[in-house]
Amino acid sequence: MSEIEETLSSILPDENYRKRCLSLFAESIVEAHSHGRNMWGVYCFREGARKGIRLLVGSLIVFTIDKDGMWLSLDAALLNEKKDEQRVLEKSDVWRWGRGEYSEYCLVPSRNGYYVPSGTDFDLWPVLRAFHFAYLRNVANKYGQLRSDSQENHTPALMVYLREELRQNLPSPDYGAASDDNPFQEVEDLSRTYRELPETERESIVLSRIGQGSFRSDLEKYWKTCAVTGCAVSELLVASHIKPWRDSDNFERLDVYNGLLLAPHVDRAFDRGYVSFDDEGRIILSDAFSDRDQRILGIHSDMKLRKIEPNHLRYLDYHRKNVLKRAL
Repeated sequence: MSEIEETLSSILPDENYRKRCLSLFAESIVEAHSHGRNMWGVYCFREGARKGIRLLVGSLIVFTIDKDGMWLSLDAALLNEKKDEQRVLEKSDVWRWGRGEYSEYCLVPSRNGYYVPSGTDFDLWPVLRAFHFAYLRNVANKYGQLRSDSQENHTPALMVYLREELRQNLPSPDYGAASDDNPFQEVEDLSRTYRELPETERESIVLSRIGQGSFRSDLEKYWKTCAVTGCAVSELLVASHIKPWRDSDNFERLDVYNGLLLAPHVDRAFDRGYVSFDDEGRIILSDAFSDRDQRILGIHSDMKLRKIEPNHLRYLDYHRKNVLKRAL
């Protein structure tokens, strides 16, 4: 049993209750990601006898799960506006306001507390979610990205655990060049997702992360040239995943329909979320991609995938929702 599994099993021993709490944690991750791929991180902590998991956005802890329940930051301004909803919280048996040092934040005003649902009764979550998500938005608006020391603490293995435990596609943060320029670290971080497979399949999955092996061969047979420009110089083309390798399961990592063979400038723009493609294959240009830079790179609105099949669509949908940059 991994440290993450041991930690969560010890503080949330009931499997169904644990999954329900983790699903709320996952909702917050998805919301944080919608405000910026570099804005958030998660990690498993142990502070003396206290242990659990945390979500950070910008410079602030916004969601903790530990033995006392689910600790949440709620937007103070919205609480002051929504008096009826605030009274619901005041009267609830499953919510208690925090006390002491971390009962509120001042830099981005919040009121914080513990949510401890009883059994399967999670009826208060929609009320809390509105205040909590408003707070995530305000924190994201204040901070340009997750602080650097918290980036180093982000634990990819926790994201792998959440995906497996919840059987849910969840995004990964992107802090710039680190994950893309160090694929071998990513392969090592996520080794638990493929290490039990036969050696030949394991090798194919690892090679697929760096655009080689059977994944590249299959893409070359399928596309033959760049999927967008038609460039036929094989040595220049990059075998790129549509749904990022780190977010994919082992089938998806080798699926030819989760791949595009791309010229380097298109691959980089696609990988970094400056472009995506709609269900007809037409290019989508991010609002964060300036007209000047589009012209310099020769990327324009008339571009499209040279072919597209139904099996591509779920991967493209994931890319649009989780990778494509949106202007802040």
